[in-house]
Amino acid sequence: MVPSRLLLGDMQYRTKLYFALIGIALVSSLSGFGILFFELKKFTLLDEQVKAITVAATTASLLDAELLKQLHGEADQGGAAYQQIKASLLKARTANRRHNIYINYLYTLRPNPQNPQELLFLVDAEENPKLASKIQDVDQNAYVSDVLMHLDEYYCPGKFISDQWGTWLTGFAPIYDEEGNYVATVGADISLDRYLSDLKKLLPIFFYGFAAALLFALGGAYLLARQVTLSLKSLLDCVREIGGGNLECKANLHTHDEFEELGREINTMTEGLQERERLKLNFARYVSHHVMEKILRAESSTKLEGERRKITVLFSDIRQFTHLSEELPPEAVVALLNEYFEVMLEVVFRYQGTLDKFIGDGIMVEFGAPLDDPLQEEHAVAAAIEMQSELIKLVAKWKKEGKPEIAMGVGVHTGYAIVGNIGSERRLEYTAIGDTVNVAARLEQSTKLLKKKILISETTHEAIRDRFAFKSLGPMVLAGRKEPITVYYVDGEGV
Repeated sequence: MVPSRLLLGDMQYRTKLYFALIGIALVSSLSGFGILFFELKKFTLLDEQVKAITVAATTASLLDAELLKQLHGEADQGGAAYQQIKASLLKARTANRRHNIYINYLYTLRPNPQNPQELLFLVDAEENPKLASKIQDVDQNAYVSDVLMHLDEYYCPGKFISDQWGTWLTGFAPIYDEEGNYVATVGADISLDRYLSDLKKLLPIFFYGFAAALLFALGGAYLLARQVTLSLKSLLDCVREIGGGNLECKANLHTHDEFEELGREINTMTEGLQERERLKLNFARYVSHHVMEKILRAESSTKLEGERRKITVLFSDIRQFTHLSEELPPEAVVALLNEYFEVMLEVVFRYQGTLDKFIGDGIMVEFGAPLDDPLQEEHAVAAAIEMQSELIKLVAKWKKEGKPEIAMGVGVHTGYAIVGNIGSERRLEYTAIGDTVNVAARLEQSTKLLKKKILISETTHEAIRDRFAFKSLGPMVLAGRKEPITVYYVDGEGV
């Protein structure tokens, strides 16, 4: 008969093993679900940022800068220029209130000429006079959003800002006149309510997932602890019998694991003891530890001052966009561009690209700046291919909706350029300048004449010649250049 204290010890080990397994399962589940939730939260916020910037940028490209210059004070609020700008903002806001994006407020701002540290409202699309901002009203959130430091670029603070009207995420885009002079800024507000609504939809999924994982952990830990302790008890009882002189005892385990193997070894030793009439039992414990190491990629410091560095520049442009703009009403063009830019930017950001600027319906992107990217050529070409692939899907969707079809040309070139905050003390812009930018732009323009969707230069091709399928078009003299360069196009399905 087994002493009661041994049974108590067996139960204690079983209990400790059970709670240890439950604890590991709980910590793992909570950590996993927590990390997943915060990553989804960050991704949702990034998605809202892209939407806000896209709406602001496309709206800024449609507004008449000359009309904005005519607005100086409250006396201009009822004038024709004010009403025309307000009508354009209202149409743009209406076009961007759909199931996947909802712009609450759309308005224009500019610095106070009497106090450059203040931003003044110009035209607000809001129809409710109690909520609409008037000309010369001061934007109280200018310091919080830091927009004063980003008037000449597409910008989103990356955080929600609260005021008396609620909590908002805002995207900003500059408006320039035909001479390239800054005139005003477009602001597009997305409410926190929509962001929280998306997160609330995720909470039940995480809750039920965690509950299911907990139930599975409870059942699995109980069965595993029971199997382990029963196997240990069986082996322990057999050893005690052998120690008491019963050399006929056999360990009969069918667990198909190390316990069964240990039972067979005990039986082998027992057979030897029967022959020698002496029992010598040695136990050996083998402990194996599996160490999981995660290598965290250290972030390099970011340099924003102008510097000469190697980059890969990508230009994309919608073909015959002017003709398309003439056929469609402005609000339809805005909605189409917003959806197009949203898809293209997601691809660019996925491949570590940096958005330089929107040029009408075109996009200028740098790879390898401001952070170094040893795979910049590969990322740029992969992004170009995926942009064309996503455009095919987008056009198929638009075709079902009765919208016009569009095509896109992409040019990619690698070389050295001056990258950083470039300009004067009064106006700076983070951009890239140099012949590298010009070549990439000329390659994109050449896609129309050569009827190719993606053209790359020989310097880009040299770095990734074995990673994609390319075909050479031979040496070519691009528009505005004297020296010929060898041009390649991506040879593959869809491009």
